[in-house]
Amino acid sequence: MGKLLCFLEKLKNLFKNIFLPPSCLHCRKKLTDDSQNLICLKCWQKIEINSGFFCPECGRRLYQPQKTCHLKVPFILAAVGFYQNKVLRSLLHALKYKGAKEAAGILASLMILYFQKSKLENSLNDQQFILIPLPLHPAKKRRRGFNQSEILAQELLKRTKNFFLPLETKALIKIKNNAPQMELENFEARKENVKNCFFIVKPELIKGKNILLLDDVFTSGATMNEAVRVLKASGAKKIIGLVIAKA
Repeated sequence: MGKLLCFLEKLKNLFKNIFLPPSCLHCRKKLTDDSQNLICLKCWQKIEINSGFFCPECGRRLYQPQKTCHLKVPFILAAVGFYQNKVLRSLLHALKYKGAKEAAGILASLMILYFQKSKLENSLNDQQFILIPLPLHPAKKRRRGFNQSEILAQELLKRTKNFFLPLETKALIKIKNNAPQMELENFEARKENVKNCFFIVKPELIKGKNILLLDDVFTSGATMNEAVRVLKASGAKKIIGLVIAKA
C-alpha cells in the first residue's frame, strides 16, 4: 500500500510538472530547469544572509553567541536574515499561509548557510545543544495542518552533516490558544497575550540542557521571550533563539 501511494504521488507530480510547470515562489517566473529549490537564481541572489547574532533587547549586532549588551537578557538571538527582505518574506508566507511545505527545504538550506557564515555550527558542536521548535496550540495546528517551526526543524536536520542536534518536540507545549500577535499593536499587549501560554511537560528533558529554540519570525520578541522564561524556569542553561527572519 505504501509503495502504491508513493508511486501515485510521483505520478501526480509528473503530470503537475508537465501541465503546470513550477514557478519561482517569489517572482512567479516559470522555472525552466528541474529545480528542486523552486526559486529562481535571480531571486536566490537577492537573499542576504547575516553573519552574526543580535541582542534580543535592543537589536544590537553581536559577533559571538555568548554575551549580550544587556546582561539580564536570558538568550541570544540568531537570525538568518531580515523580514524586510522581500524574497525571504515570500518564502515564509508560502510556507506559513499557503501550505507550500517545499519552501521549508529552501529555508533550511539558508539556515545551513547562516550556520557556516556565522560559525554557529561550532558552538552547537562544542556545547551539545538540543533543538526545540516553538510549539503551536493543538487547535491552531489542526487548522493549519502543521507546525511550520517543526517542519523547519525536520528539514534542517535532514541537511546537517557537520553536527547533530537531537530534536525534542514533547517537552515544551503551548496550552493557551491566544490571539495572533500581528493583531496587537504594541509590545505590552503582545506580552500579555502570550503570558503563561507555554508549559514544560517533562522538565527532566530540559534541566541542564543547552537549547536551540527555533521559530520562523522574530518581531516584538514577546513569544520567544515567554518560551525562554519557561525553559529557564525548568533549568535550561544556554538558549539561542534561531529564527529565519528578524523584523
